[in-house]
Amino acid sequence: MKKFLFIVSILLMWVTNSYSKELKIGYVDFFKVYNEYEKTKEYEKIIDEKKENKEQELKTKAKELEKLQNKISMLNEKEQEKEKEDFRKKLTDFEKMRRSSYIDLKKERDEMMKEIITDIESVIRNYAKKNNFDFVLNENIVLFGDPSVDITKDILKIVNEEYRKKKQ
Repeated sequence: MKKFLFIVSILLMWVTNSYSKELKIGYVDFFKVYNEYEKTKEYEKIIDEKKENKEQELKTKAKELEKLQNKISMLNEKEQEKEKEDFRKKLTDFEKMRRSSYIDLKKERDEMMKEIITDIESVIRNYAKKNNFDFVLNENIVLFGDPSVDITKDILKIVNEEYRKKKQ
């Protein structure tokens, strides 16, 4: 609500200061553009594949630990102590690997998201300049907007076209 009031007050100040100029305002459904952007879909596939590979690797390690634990239970006490130490070390390594995998994937995903957001913001900025918009708002802060000033389809089309050109 505070964001909305802030934006309304900025708009009112702008209107009073530039009453001789008519404002051109548009809005974009940023989340729709983000979700339907081809680059987003490709990056999600990449992250999903990496996640799947890591999960498979972790399952394999977990099975090895389970086998080792079963082996330990079959040994006598003296042999168990020796093998338990090895098991603890492998378990610690497994936990480190699991945490590291999660952190690495999250970091990579965050970097990809940042790249995608930068792409979209750049297209919006260029579109606004080219089409003489004074403001382009995110749809989630617009309480009412005439569909004629919704530029979501235009932005989505441009961002995907630019991405296809870069891929070639």
